Amino acid sequence: MRRNYIQIDGDNYLYDAFVAYCQDDSDWVIDKLLPILETENGYKLCIHERDFDVGAYINDNIVQNINNSKRMILVPSESFVNSDWCNFELKVALAKHIEEDFPVIVIILQEVRQMNSSLKILLKMTTYLEWKDSGAEEDLFWNKLQGTFKR
Repeated sequence: MRRNYIQIDGDNYLYDAFVAYCQDDSDWVIDKLLPILETENGYKLCIHERDFDVGAYINDNIVQNINNSKRMILVPSESFVNSDWCNFELKVALAKHIEEDFPVIVIILQEVRQMNSSLKILLKMTTYLEWKDSGAEEDLFWNKLQGTFKR
């Protein structure tokens, strides 16, 4: 204010979404999610294989890239729940969701039987999308997911 700077409207995010997923689910993320959201719709997603800074601590990469993202896409699975790094991403997202109203989009690829308390809380707080790999249901899934980016 003292130097007469003017705040420019708009967001200052590098990514439209940070994608939290376990390595076991990377085929779906890379083969399905990225082509639809990035290639067809022009959104920029942060995925760890491609976008994390080499040589930086993993926890710093996670926090920095979540903070550089407008929202999070969370893809929980049995493997996700059993991964320490995935649980760290989940807890960072849950804290931001509660404290800052940070949008978290949950995509259920398959039933998760052994949920931890953080995932249970998040699923009670948010409406989630269930992946359906068949014609009209798949189209409806993509339409709903893309609608979350317009908010």
